[in-house]
Amino acid sequence: MFIPCGESTAIVGLNGAGKSTLVKLLCRFYDPERGSILWDGADIRDVAPAALRQRMGTVFQDYMRYDLTAAENIGMGDLARLGDHGPIREAAQHAGADAAISRLPQGYDTLLSRMFLPAASQDSPETGVLLSGGQWQRLALARGLMRADRDLMILDEPSSGLDAEAEHAIQRELRGLRVGRTSVLISHRLSSLRDAGVIYVLSGGQVAEQGTHEELMAAGGEYRRLFMLQASGYQAGSDQQVPAR
Repeated sequence: MFIPCGESTAIVGLNGAGKSTLVKLLCRFYDPERGSILWDGADIRDVAPAALRQRMGTVFQDYMRYDLTAAENIGMGDLARLGDHGPIREAAQHAGADAAISRLPQGYDTLLSRMFLPAASQDSPETGVLLSGGQWQRLALARGLMRADRDLMILDEPSSGLDAEAEHAIQRELRGLRVGRTSVLISHRLSSLRDAGVIYVLSGGQVAEQGTHEELMAAGGEYRRLFMLQASGYQAGSDQQVPAR
Protein backbone atom coordinates (compact mmCIF):
# COMPACT_ATOMS: atom_id res chain seq x y z
CA MET A 1 0.00 0.00 0.00
CA PHE A 2 1.26 3.46 -0.95
CA ILE A 3 -0.14 6.65 0.60
CA PRO A 4 0.70 9.54 -1.75
CA CYS A 5 1.95 12.80 -0.26
CA GLY A 6 -0.44 15.71 -0.39
CA GLU A 7 -3.51 13.65 -1.27
CA SER A 8 -6.37 11.91 0.49
CA THR A 9 -6.31 8.12 0.77
CA ALA A 10 -9.40 6.16 1.81
CA ILE A 11 -9.42 2.77 3.53
CA VAL A 12 -12.58 0.66 3.41
CA GLY A 13 -13.52 -2.88 4.32
CA LEU A 14 -15.79 -4.99 6.46
CA ASN A 15 -15.36 -5.28 10.22
CA GLY A 16 -12.19 -7.22 10.96
CA ALA A 17 -10.60 -6.43 7.60
CA GLY A 18 -7.63 -4.70 9.26
CA LYS A 19 -8.50 -1.00 9.09
CA SER A 20 -8.00 -0.28 12.81
CA THR A 21 -4.83 -2.37 12.87
CA LEU A 22 -3.40 -0.28 10.05
CA VAL A 23 -4.15 2.94 11.93
CA LYS A 24 -2.49 1.62 15.09
CA LEU A 25 0.60 0.68 13.10
CA LEU A 26 0.79 4.12 11.48
CA CYS A 27 0.60 5.72 14.94
CA ARG A 28 3.20 3.28 16.28
CA PHE A 29 0.94 2.00 19.04
CA TYR A 30 2.80 -1.17 18.15
CA ASP A 31 5.24 -2.21 15.44
CA PRO A 32 4.66 -4.67 12.58
CA GLU A 33 5.83 -8.23 13.18
CA ARG A 34 6.51 -8.62 9.46
CA GLY A 35 7.33 -6.06 6.81
CA SER A 36 7.83 -2.36 7.48
CA ILE A 37 6.20 1.05 7.17
CA LEU A 38 8.27 3.67 5.41
CA TRP A 39 7.71 7.42 5.70
CA ASP A 40 9.66 9.29 3.01
CA GLY A 41 11.83 6.19 2.73
CA ALA A 42 12.62 5.96 6.46
CA ASP A 43 11.40 3.05 8.58
CA ILE A 44 9.15 4.58 11.24
CA ARG A 45 10.64 2.15 13.78
CA ASP A 46 13.80 4.26 13.54
CA VAL A 47 11.89 7.40 14.54
CA ALA A 48 11.08 8.19 18.18
CA PRO A 49 7.31 7.72 18.72
CA ALA A 50 6.94 11.24 20.16
CA ALA A 51 8.66 12.80 17.13
CA LEU A 52 6.55 10.74 14.74
CA ARG A 53 3.26 11.62 16.44
CA GLN A 54 4.20 15.30 16.47
CA ARG A 55 3.86 15.20 12.69
CA MET A 56 0.33 13.82 12.66
CA GLY A 57 -3.19 14.51 13.86
CA THR A 58 -5.85 11.90 14.55
CA VAL A 59 -9.58 11.61 15.09
CA PHE A 60 -10.71 8.21 16.33
CA GLN A 61 -14.18 6.71 16.32
CA ASP A 62 -13.73 5.78 20.00
CA TYR A 63 -12.94 9.22 21.36
CA MET A 64 -12.39 10.37 24.93
CA ARG A 65 -14.77 12.52 26.97
CA TYR A 66 -12.74 14.46 29.51
CA ASP A 67 -14.28 15.77 32.72
CA LEU A 68 -12.91 19.21 31.89
CA THR A 69 -14.17 22.43 30.32
CA ALA A 70 -15.17 22.65 26.66
CA ALA A 71 -11.98 24.59 25.88
CA GLU A 72 -9.81 22.04 27.65
CA ASN A 73 -11.53 19.14 25.89
CA ILE A 74 -10.55 20.67 22.55
CA GLY A 75 -7.16 22.01 23.61
CA MET A 76 -6.06 18.53 24.68
CA GLY A 77 -5.48 17.92 20.98
CA ASP A 78 -2.35 20.07 21.12
CA LEU A 79 -1.03 20.48 24.65
CA ALA A 80 1.33 23.27 23.61
CA ARG A 81 -1.76 25.41 22.92
CA LEU A 82 -4.02 24.10 25.66
CA GLY A 83 -4.59 27.58 27.10
CA ASP A 84 -4.81 29.46 23.81
CA HIS A 85 -8.48 30.17 23.11
CA GLY A 86 -7.84 31.48 19.58
CA PRO A 87 -6.78 28.16 17.98
CA ILE A 88 -9.29 26.30 20.17
CA ARG A 89 -12.20 28.37 18.90
CA GLU A 90 -10.97 28.11 15.31
CA ALA A 91 -10.85 24.31 15.58
CA ALA A 92 -14.37 24.32 17.03
CA GLN A 93 -15.61 26.45 14.15
CA HIS A 94 -14.18 24.02 11.60
CA ALA A 95 -15.86 21.14 13.45
CA GLY A 96 -19.21 22.95 13.58
CA ALA A 97 -19.11 23.09 17.38
CA ASP A 98 -18.60 26.80 18.04
CA ALA A 99 -22.27 27.83 18.07
CA ALA A 100 -23.28 25.11 20.55
CA ILE A 101 -20.34 25.82 22.84
CA SER A 102 -21.00 29.56 22.77
CA ARG A 103 -24.54 28.92 24.01
CA LEU A 104 -23.33 27.04 27.09
CA PRO A 105 -23.71 28.89 30.44
CA GLN A 106 -20.01 29.73 30.66
CA GLY A 107 -19.20 29.36 26.97
CA TYR A 108 -15.88 27.64 26.39
CA ASP A 109 -15.20 27.68 30.14
CA THR A 110 -18.24 25.52 30.90
CA LEU A 111 -17.41 22.29 32.72
CA LEU A 112 -18.61 19.31 30.69
CA SER A 113 -19.17 17.08 33.69
CA ARG A 114 -21.03 16.93 36.97
CA MET A 115 -18.82 14.27 38.45
CA PHE A 116 -17.01 16.53 40.89
CA LEU A 117 -19.99 18.57 42.08
CA PRO A 118 -21.88 18.25 45.37
CA ALA A 119 -25.34 16.77 45.04
CA ALA A 120 -26.97 20.16 45.65
CA SER A 121 -25.25 21.63 42.58
CA GLN A 122 -25.67 18.80 40.09
CA ASP A 123 -28.94 20.09 38.67
CA SER A 124 -27.57 23.53 37.87
CA PRO A 125 -26.30 24.10 34.29
CA GLU A 126 -24.17 26.92 35.66
CA THR A 127 -21.89 24.40 37.36
CA GLY A 128 -21.73 21.65 34.75
CA VAL A 129 -23.33 20.52 31.49
CA LEU A 130 -23.74 17.09 29.90
CA LEU A 131 -23.52 17.02 26.10
CA SER A 132 -25.28 14.78 23.58
CA GLY A 133 -23.39 12.12 21.65
CA GLY A 134 -23.31 14.23 18.50
CA GLN A 135 -21.99 17.25 20.39
CA TRP A 136 -19.24 15.16 21.93
CA GLN A 137 -18.28 13.87 18.49
CA ARG A 138 -17.91 17.42 17.21
CA LEU A 139 -15.67 18.25 20.18
CA ALA A 140 -13.56 15.19 19.45
CA LEU A 141 -13.25 16.31 15.83
CA ALA A 142 -12.29 19.82 16.96
CA ARG A 143 -9.65 18.26 19.23
CA GLY A 144 -8.14 16.49 16.24
CA LEU A 145 -8.30 19.66 14.15
CA MET A 146 -6.00 21.39 16.61
CA ARG A 147 -3.40 19.58 14.48
CA ALA A 148 -5.00 20.25 11.10
CA ASP A 149 -1.71 21.65 9.77
CA ARG A 150 0.32 18.48 10.43
CA ASP A 151 1.90 16.37 7.69
CA LEU A 152 -0.52 13.47 8.15
CA MET A 153 -4.11 13.47 9.38
CA ILE A 154 -5.82 10.17 10.20
CA LEU A 155 -9.60 10.34 10.34
CA ASP A 156 -11.19 7.12 11.57
CA GLU A 157 -15.00 7.45 11.23
CA PRO A 158 -14.86 11.18 12.17
CA SER A 159 -18.59 11.75 11.60
CA SER A 160 -20.16 8.38 12.41
CA GLY A 161 -22.46 9.85 15.09
CA LEU A 162 -23.73 12.75 12.98
CA ASP A 163 -26.73 12.98 10.69
CA ALA A 164 -26.33 13.02 6.90
CA GLU A 165 -26.48 16.82 6.57
CA ALA A 166 -23.92 17.38 9.34
CA GLU A 167 -21.66 14.69 7.90
CA HIS A 168 -21.73 16.33 4.46
CA ALA A 169 -20.80 19.70 5.96
CA ILE A 170 -17.95 18.18 7.99
CA GLN A 171 -16.53 16.30 5.00
CA ARG A 172 -16.63 19.48 2.90
CA GLU A 173 -14.84 21.41 5.66
CA LEU A 174 -12.18 18.72 6.01
CA ARG A 175 -11.49 18.69 2.28
CA GLY A 176 -10.94 22.43 2.34
CA LEU A 177 -8.67 22.29 5.38
CA ARG A 178 -6.49 19.47 4.08
CA VAL A 179 -5.94 20.60 0.48
CA GLY A 180 -2.35 19.76 -0.43
CA ARG A 181 -1.82 17.73 2.75
CA THR A 182 -1.83 13.98 3.30
CA SER A 183 -4.93 12.45 4.84
CA VAL A 184 -6.02 8.88 5.57
CA LEU A 185 -9.80 8.52 5.74
CA ILE A 186 -11.64 5.51 7.15
CA SER A 187 -15.41 5.18 7.03
CA HIS A 188 -18.15 2.63 6.52
CA ARG A 189 -20.15 5.30 4.67
CA LEU A 190 -18.61 4.95 1.24
CA SER A 191 -20.35 8.04 -0.14
CA SER A 192 -18.13 10.19 2.09
CA LEU A 193 -14.97 8.68 0.55
CA ARG A 194 -15.72 8.83 -3.16
CA ASP A 195 -13.61 11.98 -3.70
CA ALA A 196 -10.44 10.40 -2.27
CA GLY A 197 -7.45 10.30 -4.60
CA VAL A 198 -7.10 6.55 -4.09
CA ILE A 199 -9.30 4.04 -2.27
CA TYR A 200 -7.96 0.79 -0.82
CA VAL A 201 -10.31 -2.08 -0.05
CA LEU A 202 -9.00 -4.33 2.72
CA SER A 203 -9.97 -7.96 3.22
CA GLY A 204 -8.33 -10.31 5.68
CA GLY A 205 -5.57 -7.82 6.40
CA GLN A 206 -4.59 -7.50 2.74
CA VAL A 207 -5.34 -5.07 -0.07
CA ALA A 208 -8.06 -6.68 -2.20
CA GLU A 209 -8.76 -3.72 -4.52
CA GLN A 210 -7.43 -0.24 -5.15
CA GLY A 211 -8.28 2.69 -7.38
CA THR A 212 -10.49 5.75 -7.62
CA HIS A 213 -14.22 5.53 -6.97
CA GLU A 214 -14.92 5.41 -10.70
CA GLU A 215 -12.30 2.72 -11.33
CA LEU A 216 -13.55 0.51 -8.51
CA MET A 217 -17.17 0.89 -9.57
CA ALA A 218 -16.22 -0.10 -13.13
CA ALA A 219 -14.26 -3.12 -11.83
CA GLY A 220 -17.45 -4.59 -10.36
CA GLY A 221 -15.75 -6.06 -7.29
CA GLU A 222 -16.28 -5.85 -3.53
CA TYR A 223 -16.22 -2.04 -3.43
CA ARG A 224 -19.02 -1.80 -5.99
CA ARG A 225 -21.03 -4.42 -4.12
CA LEU A 226 -20.74 -2.50 -0.83
CA PHE A 227 -21.43 0.86 -2.46
CA MET A 228 -24.54 -0.41 -4.24
CA LEU A 229 -25.71 -2.11 -1.05
CA GLN A 230 -25.60 1.19 0.80
CA ALA A 231 -27.11 3.12 -2.10
CA SER A 232 -30.04 0.71 -2.32
CA GLY A 233 -31.25 1.96 1.06
CA TYR A 234 -31.93 5.37 -0.51
CA GLN A 235 -33.72 3.99 -3.55
CA ALA A 236 -37.18 3.22 -2.23
CA GLY A 237 -39.20 1.14 -4.64
CA SER A 238 -36.23 0.39 -6.87
CA ASP A 239 -36.05 -2.99 -8.54
CA GLN A 240 -32.25 -2.85 -8.58
CA GLN A 241 -30.70 -6.10 -7.45
CA VAL A 242 -27.66 -6.10 -5.19
CA PRO A 243 -25.26 -8.87 -6.20
CA ALA A 244 -24.75 -11.55 -3.59
CA ARG A 245 -21.33 -11.89 -2.08
